[in-house]
Amino acid sequence: MKHRERWIPITLGLGALVLATGAWFAWPVARHAFDPGRQLRSLYIPSQSMQPTLQIGDRFSPRDIGPQGPARGEVIVYRLGEEMRVGRVIGLAGDSVALAGGIVSINGRPVPQKQIGTEIAGEPGVPARKLLEQFPGEAQPHAILDQRATPQDDFAAVVVPAGHLFVMGDNRDNSSDSRFPRDSFGVGMLPAKDALGRVDFISWSMERPGRFDRPIARIDK
Repeated sequence: MKHRERWIPITLGLGALVLATGAWFAWPVARHAFDPGRQLRSLYIPSQSMQPTLQIGDRFSPRDIGPQGPARGEVIVYRLGEEMRVGRVIGLAGDSVALAGGIVSINGRPVPQKQIGTEIAGEPGVPARKLLEQFPGEAQPHAILDQRATPQDDFAAVVVPAGHLFVMGDNRDNSSDSRFPRDSFGVGMLPAKDALGRVDFISWSMERPGRFDRPIARIDK
């Protein structure tokens, strides 16, 4: 009987430790899940088009867009026909957007890029440059991948129509986005009404197991 009693505090202590560990892991996700405006649905990334910001299998719960609409540089989930996609807002209504040699120009001003490393993405074994860029009005820079020179590195200037957005993937050589018309499996000019939510944190990542609550704005160098 005494032997059994000695194990009671040890068992209780282990139980408390397990509960505390679970709470420590779950708290960041729960904290975001109940944010005002957080949508109570979990989505996942099925493709490589938003690497390095989002990896295949990353899960997220989007935040409502709100009456102001998305800002330039924000990552959004949007409706495209019967499917949903994720992309970064490059141009707002009235913006002139162009690309030359992979460098984005907004309203005639090129957005500077800075290389911070290399990363394997897209085609297996093919390295890509990991670059930082920061759009006008964006709070901090975001990372993109540039694998090689491709035809989509150049795009003649267009003005985003009223009520629309220009979106692109961060994996610039592996993304079907506003650079391509819908009849070529692209997006074209995205109606702003089809923006379904902001993607501002990752609740779970298969590529980064154990890393809960990873803000997508954080740059992993």
